[in-house]
Amino acid sequence: MSYIFPSEEWVKALCLSLNNDKEFLGAINGWNIEVLLVGKNLSNEVIKYLSSTYGTSDIKMIGILLKFNNSCKEVSLLINPEINNYHNVVIADYDIWLKVLDGLNDPVTTMLSMFKKLEVRGGSMMTLVRLAANTISPMAKVIRRIPTKILR
Repeated sequence: MSYIFPSEEWVKALCLSLNNDKEFLGAINGWNIEVLLVGKNLSNEVIKYLSSTYGTSDIKMIGILLKFNNSCKEVSLLINPEINNYHNVVIADYDIWLKVLDGLNDPVTTMLSMFKKLEVRGGSMMTLVRLAANTISPMAKVIRRIPTKILR
């Protein structure tokens, strides 16, 4: 079975998989943070899928809300999230997030090359950099193990 990205099923599989990974749990230990990852400029394929799957129209952007407290407490897929309601927000074109997913075999290099293309709102840039430095490699390994069909 493959999970479609982006979908509610995929984000639930992500959280479950993260919580079953000792390396990730060690990396996230001591962190209590929420981060909203926002994808804008969605492709027609993504908009069509989300509209038909979730019965939502006028889709402008999507968000993946990650809630961590020494583990993955929750991951949610949000359609047209109210960005101002969240403290730690990272925004990029959907294509940039696809490049991040495609580059998970070398997550550190990928994040460094994409970093200037990300817009950070709200929280401290240093906090988000420290979080990414701690968790990007174990998260990448977990994500690569999730059978995924990526909508482009």
